[in-house]
Amino acid sequence: MATDYQPIDCNFYDELEALATRKKQVYLQYFNDLRQLCQGPATFKTFFVRNHVEYAQLGSGEEVRLDHLIRIDDKAAPGFGEYPDYRCGC
Repeated sequence: MATDYQPIDCNFYDELEALATRKKQVYLQYFNDLRQLCQGPATFKTFFVRNHVEYAQLGSGEEVRLDHLIRIDDKAAPGFGEYPDYRCGC
């Protein structure tokens, strides 16, 4: 995974903003800054740019780079279509 920021698709950004506006809880899968897979329920609170990198602030206060999002609910983020859904079907 590249460390340089890769801007996300504008349509995908619009979808993220809609989720934040509706305060909809989703099942989020993403890579953190240590390239570890993180997943679980989340809500998007706001979006911001720091050092030319776009981030989402989650309801928990955690910050996630938008280009590190893998999947939201059953939808793969652009560029991560080949990644499997890591949710446990237990």
